[in-house]
Amino acid sequence: MRSTNSGYIFPLILMATLSIGFFTMTLVQLQSSHHDQLQHLNNYQHALNLAYSVNVEVLSELREKQWDERFFKDKPVYRYNQKLFGGIYDVCIEDYEADKYTFNVKIRTTLGDSKNLFYWRQKYMPNMLDFTRLTFTVAFGEYSPELFEPAKKSEIDKMVDDKLKNAEDNRAEAAEIAENLKKEPTLGAVISKLGALSAGVNISQIKGESQLRPSAPVLGTQPSNQPKVKATEALADLKQVVDAVDQLNLPASGRNICNANLMIRAEPWGTVVSTIPPGATLEVLGLQGDFFEVSRSGTSGYSHINWIAVPGHTPSGVEPPRPPGAPPAW
Repeated sequence: MRSTNSGYIFPLILMATLSIGFFTMTLVQLQSSHHDQLQHLNNYQHALNLAYSVNVEVLSELREKQWDERFFKDKPVYRYNQKLFGGIYDVCIEDYEADKYTFNVKIRTTLGDSKNLFYWRQKYMPNMLDFTRLTFTVAFGEYSPELFEPAKKSEIDKMVDDKLKNAEDNRAEAAEIAENLKKEPTLGAVISKLGALSAGVNISQIKGESQLRPSAPVLGTQPSNQPKVKATEALADLKQVVDAVDQLNLPASGRNICNANLMIRAEPWGTVVSTIPPGATLEVLGLQGDFFEVSRSGTSGYSHINWIAVPGHTPSGVEPPRPPGAPPAW
């Protein structure tokens, strides 16, 4: 006798097959979406790394000369279709407010079909004590790649100006809010003051909301009973552990310590105009960066300090690093 349930078998198998098929399609779509997100993130990271490397190269080029001799003075410098890290970039370096030592660096990257535009506004800060911090970033952002074109300069500059102005306008309000929050005794009170509680969430649901905030540390104000060290004694101790610093008193007579002819250049790392024989004397007139301003036999120019002995300066005798394409210092 035929089972009465046999008519349900085929529909059940069909429904199970469809369910598995829909589930598989959903997994494939999720995996594809996840892959696309990762690919987009990798492309963006690649573009940002490329642009950052280009900006570092620009800053290195800026360090080669003083601000008044910067390579983009008076007119923007555009460089198109440059290749780096498997991508292509266009870069623009231009003054923004030269009297305030600010300049813009715009870098448009192209990786396959993807384009990004990164914008740095930077400030030049000449510091004779720390050459590693010659500039600092005033503003950074990513913008539409079309804004790279020269005709869009005022448009993108205004965007950055507005962002900086908003930050400046909000500074006083943010400082006032921070000062008021210092007076709140608990975490819950701070959250309530900020209005940061999500809708439908009770403050009591937040762990530790009623605990008192730690008080600010109080510095000791009692006078020390330790004997005070006299300034003369401190200076005497300092002289025993610190080497004396060279003190130049220019102009002065100097001497070439190199075993070869030392070059006299029209400017630091510039064109060679004459040479100084080994052991020959010369007049040292001044100092500009790593070069002495010198004069010999009626010829004036610049020679590297590593090869010239002069009172108050002990030359290292080591060949210095030099810009690409520049001949050695000797």
